[in-house]
Amino acid sequence: MFNSPKPTADKLKPKSVPRDGAVTILTNGCHFSGKLYCRGASRIGGKIEGQIVSEGLLIIEEEAVINAEIKADEAIIQGRITGKLTATGRVELCATSKVEGDIHTPVLIVREGAQFNGRSTVMEVTAAKDVKAPKILSGGKNAKDGRGPDIGENVKNPDVAAFKIPEVNV
Repeated sequence: MFNSPKPTADKLKPKSVPRDGAVTILTNGCHFSGKLYCRGASRIGGKIEGQIVSEGLLIIEEEAVINAEIKADEAIIQGRITGKLTATGRVELCATSKVEGDIHTPVLIVREGAQFNGRSTVMEVTAAKDVKAPKILSGGKNAKDGRGPDIGENVKNPDVAAFKIPEVNV
């Protein structure tokens, strides 16, 4: 028990953190100037000037003051941003957010109380164009199990034949 062998150098090495599970945190009181590149989830509560590139979820905390061009997969904004924000996923402006600048995203959520002064443009999602909308046929029976609406290529009633996903432009 007391004479156990000493740990080797291999056992003392820290285990590497997988890149997909990486977390970047800049707390309130931190100041950064330049280009900040983050992979994985990122939480910023300090002051940033320059450019932010985030591969993953970017959370801008309520105390944060950001004067930068931001590129992210997804963003949740609770603090103050001045600059352009581009996201390939959704952007959520929380009630405490103050954004001065343009937002380019496929999904923009603006909560009551959020302040946004700029333009928003909707990014087109190319994958959605390739997906074919299902066709709904009249008759009320599914060909396979006899329940539900008919879904298939043979259209009995053209008025109820196919539906299209509506496009929404902001």
